[in-house]
Amino acid sequence: MTHYHRIALVALGLMVCKVAFAATMRCDGGIIATGALQAEVLEQCGEPDSRQLTPQHIDPDGYPAEGSVNVEHWVYGPSNGMVRELRFIDGRLVHINSTRR
Repeated sequence: MTHYHRIALVALGLMVCKVAFAATMRCDGGIIATGALQAEVLEQCGEPDSRQLTPQHIDPDGYPAEGSVNVEHWVYGPSNGMVRELRFIDGRLVHINSTRR
């Protein structure tokens, strides 16, 4: 096996490990993780304290532009000094960030 192949295998292994570890957040209704749908998050965590929608780009002919997505940013808190920010792409949770303020 060449040095290049070893590096490629290590990089692939790191990518697989990163995918395997989903971010999670505890809510009153249970634990949610990246990959959850917005409806699941609402059911388990309730309505966020704020929402911001960045809609997909619509072409002049009225159709969504190729590769364009809806992005929503939800914020829960501050609650006991903790702020939790969630990002959804096309209705699926892709990122959770928790910070203490």
